[in-house]
Amino acid sequence: MTEGTLSRFRRRLASPEAALPYALLGILSGAITAVLMIVFRLALEWPLAHWLPDQSPENFEALSWHWHLLLPFGGALLLGICLHFVSPVHRFTGIPHVIAALHNGRGRLPPANLFTQFAGGLVALLSGQSGGREGPAVHIGSAASSLFGAALRLPNNSLRVMTACGTAAAIAASFNTPIAGVIFAMEVVMLEYTVAGFVPVILAAVTATTLSQAVFGAAVFLPATNVNMTSLLELPFIALLGCIGGTLSALFVLIQKRCLTWLNKPIWLRLGIAGLVTGVCALLAPQVLGIGYDSLQAALDGSYSLQLLLLLTVLKLVATAISCGMGMPIGIIGPSLLVGAFAGGALGILGAAAVPALAPDHSFYVLMGMAALMGAILNAPLAALLAVIELTHNLNIIFPAMLAVISAQLVHRELFKLQSAHQTTLLAMQQAVRTNPFTLTLLRTSAAAVMDRNIKHVSQKPDRHELQKLLEKPVRWLVITNAEGQRIIVHREHWFPVLSETQDTEADAGIDLLAVLENRRRAANFEINGTLMEALETMNQEGLDSLFVSARMQRRGPPDEGVITREALSDHYNLPIRF
Repeated sequence: MTEGTLSRFRRRLASPEAALPYALLGILSGAITAVLMIVFRLALEWPLAHWLPDQSPENFEALSWHWHLLLPFGGALLLGICLHFVSPVHRFTGIPHVIAALHNGRGRLPPANLFTQFAGGLVALLSGQSGGREGPAVHIGSAASSLFGAALRLPNNSLRVMTACGTAAAIAASFNTPIAGVIFAMEVVMLEYTVAGFVPVILAAVTATTLSQAVFGAAVFLPATNVNMTSLLELPFIALLGCIGGTLSALFVLIQKRCLTWLNKPIWLRLGIAGLVTGVCALLAPQVLGIGYDSLQAALDGSYSLQLLLLLTVLKLVATAISCGMGMPIGIIGPSLLVGAFAGGALGILGAAAVPALAPDHSFYVLMGMAALMGAILNAPLAALLAVIELTHNLNIIFPAMLAVISAQLVHRELFKLQSAHQTTLLAMQQAVRTNPFTLTLLRTSAAAVMDRNIKHVSQKPDRHELQKLLEKPVRWLVITNAEGQRIIVHREHWFPVLSETQDTEADAGIDLLAVLENRRRAANFEINGTLMEALETMNQEGLDSLFVSARMQRRGPPDEGVITREALSDHYNLPIRF
């Protein structure tokens, strides 16, 4: 792609409505993310298949009992010592880091954090920490997509879209759930739904799923296609399960929130404690170790007793909540599904014993619990619902699962007044995310989309010839650079009448434009790739109402420059001038 073509491509991306360019970015982002997900998954599963008994990458349970304690504790301590030599700003990883970068960091994810996530996530999961691979996957996919866009010097608003594409592609490739990946990206990361945003995100998910299936196959993750509710009389029991799920999710966040108060403690100490807690839990129930998809299948098959399900519910929740709160670079989507599955399975057994006539297939309540816990912990009810449907290829559960998910959501948010696990982490790290509609609208659009390019650079003291040409073909804005290097702009309605009156009397003597033009304003310099939200913040920081926009790194062709004023933003979005 030539520089000229790339420049035109960047200009089209400045507007969020450029469907075709964004579609191309979605495909590229999906492909980049899929390749990295394949590498990450192989780097995780291949060593585990060789180290663990029976060549199973999930078979931590078959290890000797002393390894159940030493492996997670030693791995966590080793990871903590390594991260001790990493700058604290580069230890921030996972989905919270992606959300913060998307809303507060112009969609740019630093490569150092990407490396920390990739290596740290592998060490954590290889040592059997209680977590999932989807958190590292989302960070890796989003960061790689963002860095690719930054290397092409794409506008910041398009980097946000590429970050969302990387998120959707990572979830889709990790679980073989393209629809859930799209909804997760919109519901959890972007925090908004837009028709234009769906195009690239959907293409990214489709691309990543295609490449992932080409390598790992298209097998159903948790086959349960014939599971269904047997009677409408079960609905109160399903609502009860949702309420219990909401209580468990609240307990998870409260434990995590308590652990987040230790953020000022040494990283080796925090991770060491997390690994020790996981090891102690594993001594009681080794199924706590690792990602745990084999345990999820066992719960779905009805292989666990009521006592074991109750024990696993508590231990998996405690181990994962403490690990995440202490800063372990792992994900919580997989563990939320497991805790929900264990709790749902236990409640299903109790319900079947109480009312045998209404007892459905054992796995039905396992699926209800999975959807309820995931939706409440992530504050993503729709993503959780679709994830369980895609994981099982079972459409029969839509109606009852909706009740379970919303019941859990109401208990978590309204009864316990808690945010999602990710938002809780962001608040503890003082990374509050702005989610009002106006802010999101400004973040979606680049300065290049709305700036006024009808400008003319003139010297402070133009000669007669320059002045004559200016009056013959008047432009909207004059841009004057004063002796201090500041940009001064004047609108045509203010400069044209003045210069028309003075051209015959003062032109020969030379006119000082800054002396004769009273209605002038100083403009701060602004990079053309910035979003309108960044433009507004720059105006507020500089105490100005105007920006001179330019492409500072442009290498060829005429300069792409323009002017943005607070009044223009106000008129464009139908808002008061001061906002």
